[in-house]
Amino acid sequence: MYIAALKRRGFRGGPLLASAEDLSPTPGAPAAYDAAMLLDQLHTLPDPGELLRAIHAALRLGAPLLLTTPFPRRRTRTRPEDRWCFDETTIQLLLLRHGFHEVLVRKTDGAGMLVTALRDQPRPRPKCSIVVAVFNERPTFPLLMDALLKKEIPGVDREIIVIESNSTDGTRELAEQYRAHPEIKLVLQDRPRGKGNAVREGFRHATGDIVLIQDADLEYDLDDYDALLAPILSHRALFVLGTRHSGNWKMRRFATQKALATGLNLGHAFFAGLINVLFRQNMTDPFTMFKVFRRDCLFGLDLRCNGFDFDHELVIKFVRKGYRPLEIPVNYSSRSFREGKKVRLFRDPLTWLWIDLKLRFARVLPKDAG
Repeated sequence: MYIAALKRRGFRGGPLLASAEDLSPTPGAPAAYDAAMLLDQLHTLPDPGELLRAIHAALRLGAPLLLTTPFPRRRTRTRPEDRWCFDETTIQLLLLRHGFHEVLVRKTDGAGMLVTALRDQPRPRPKCSIVVAVFNERPTFPLLMDALLKKEIPGVDREIIVIESNSTDGTRELAEQYRAHPEIKLVLQDRPRGKGNAVREGFRHATGDIVLIQDADLEYDLDDYDALLAPILSHRALFVLGTRHSGNWKMRRFATQKALATGLNLGHAFFAGLINVLFRQNMTDPFTMFKVFRRDCLFGLDLRCNGFDFDHELVIKFVRKGYRPLEIPVNYSSRSFREGKKVRLFRDPLTWLWIDLKLRFARVLPKDAG
């Protein structure tokens, strides 16, 4: 089974690494191995990172790594030799930290995890892909772009991916003014297919280590970037949500539409509660625009939603894949429907309910993944 999994990831033969003793690293020597296999070893070592560093140095670029480790059914250790307890998030963080990517984690029948990854070549500085979906945002889009281009993220390179969905209010002409900017990738869609479709298109063009979703309506504060990125840059989290609540469920306050704001707040509470019950979570704001994550989290996922149900799909599939989001409070100033909010009150909630229930039972990863 393990060899078959390696072959699916590109292994065509050659020596396998079984332990640190198999490695005799010579400084400056070229990588010589085609694959590595660690069977129930990593969790027993005093320093798992030391072995992963040695394996990374010995493997050729793109070579697969396969390892197995027990899955933590309980928080307590079950055997004296177990020094570490990994789950889907912590094992992926460990592998990303030591130069591996395209990590896939499978639970096995024997209460363990089968993990595959590929040897990567990390860049000297982390890179963040900021995905901006734009449709009919003429009043706010230039303000956002000016602020975004002035925003500096210390120690991080960036690319800004603007997906413009053929606006009818002149936003496209404004977006085309940024075509030649070296930090901006401009993607022009021939017609609007929904926010989810535009964000998915942005994902396809993203090349950064980290992906951050940004709306063009100025509801969110760009100064929150630093707090949202910090736990990911320090390898403490794979997936961060910028929660708008800060302890108060009344996050939407429309000056002239108070009843509508209350209805939206109650609907938010209902759907957040539904997702928490269905997927055993405790999130306060799963539908926030500020979703920040390692791009590697997308590996193996097939995202299909085109509308605002994409917010549900992305969070649910990340959770089903084993990523528990870290929520960080952010600043938020809601805009009303008169100011351009695009949610359809009598149609979108039905699609949200459908996708929540559907993804409770649907397969998240393909059968042959990993």
